Amino acid sequence: MNENVNDEKDIRLGELLARAEHPTTTSNDLIRNHVAVMARTVVEQDRQPRKRRAGIIAAILAPTLLLGTAGAAYAASTIDWGQFWFDTHKWAAWAEEPDAVLTYTLPGGGTCEMRIGEVRYSPDPNRPANVIADPRSETAARDFFRTNDVAQLVDVDAAISNLRATDGNWAMGDDGEWVPFGEGTSNYNADVEYNIAMKDAVSQAVTDHVESLGIPMTGLGFQSQEQCDGEQR
Repeated sequence: MNENVNDEKDIRLGELLARAEHPTTTSNDLIRNHVAVMARTVVEQDRQPRKRRAGIIAAILAPTLLLGTAGAAYAASTIDWGQFWFDTHKWAAWAEEPDAVLTYTLPGGGTCEMRIGEVRYSPDPNRPANVIADPRSETAARDFFRTNDVAQLVDVDAAISNLRATDGNWAMGDDGEWVPFGEGTSNYNADVEYNIAMKDAVSQAVTDHVESLGIPMTGLGFQSQEQCDGEQR
């Protein structure tokens, strides 16, 4: 593989990550997943990336990203699906006064309430010079969450389709080794897929809104926390 092409892809990956630079906590699974969505746009164009870049991608994606359609919805798996769900039944302090609240039903019949908030603008000061940031993104995103019924604006089906179209996905198995999951493997959980797709869809909805105003998403961060009942683990 041409080394110059690989280096160019590495640079593009760095730019994507810089655009998503923001404070992270254990409650911002939504944003980590949004970073994964952006990062895999680079991977999808290079089915055999060098190990150095593949290692970077793996560190970003896992354990946030999950997708696939193989077999029964809750087939036997070597993956502990519990790692994809919040175990606390107490809302984070910021979630007591969220900017948006969504309720949705999982494929297996369980229900979830997702709260979104902590919208913050914090771009990486060391980002590439061609990556533009705009502090107006914070107000635009917050207003979007506060003034819309976000659940009616998200396209979960499209998010699921996008997830299923991605190849080469891995998660940590019970033995501590990376195992493939998704279409064509024995590792699939419809509830986890839907929950992650919901986060992808929310992220896409706010991105579409902010960018429709001519404002870049660079450095924009927000957190989500969900509490579910009856989810398949």
